[in-house]
Amino acid sequence: MSSRAAIDVSDLPTAVLDSRSLVWWGTVVMTVIETTVFAITVGAYFYLRMIAHEWPPPRIGAPALTAATANLVLLIVSVLPALALDRAGRRRDISAVRLWLFVNLAFGTAFLGLRVFEFKALHCWWNSNAYGSVTWTILGLHTSNLLTSLLETAFVLAWFLFEKPDEHHFLDARLDGVFWYFIVITWIPLYLVVFIVPRL
Repeated sequence: MSSRAAIDVSDLPTAVLDSRSLVWWGTVVMTVIETTVFAITVGAYFYLRMIAHEWPPPRIGAPALTAATANLVLLIVSVLPALALDRAGRRRDISAVRLWLFVNLAFGTAFLGLRVFEFKALHCWWNSNAYGSVTWTILGLHTSNLLTSLLETAFVLAWFLFEKPDEHHFLDARLDGVFWYFIVITWIPLYLVVFIVPRL
């Protein structure tokens, strides 16, 4: 029995930096799962608010807005370097990828530093009551995504600094920016739920 090629794939690229990559779709599916987790948690927040006599509890009051609003502005501004990183990865520009990975890491670290003050602004602990539990859970879930993104950014940056990146690593740089978009997009409604809704 003879074997012959059914399709000639020799002209196909060895690496792609867009939706033709399985890693790209893995990132998309992960963000869908994370969005579902946030939606369930926000649903729990509104359920608890609906059955509570007062929300937030009177001894706690509405959370302070200063740190959270500063963080929101910082996060929205951080979309610009993430976009620049995405474009640098698409161009396969090693020096620009290094620069924008470093800038993204700096923005993420600053955001994480302000997150500590956001937890303090809640005026309660996770075990104080249902309000404390659900607000700490929302902030905690978003913080875990933030930490994951920072670790990924640091790892990809280290690779671009100390190793010779191949075609696949430019996709990693692009997806680092894509995941950052997810962190920004999810924080906007979560900010409204945690910090603005208690004032309504």
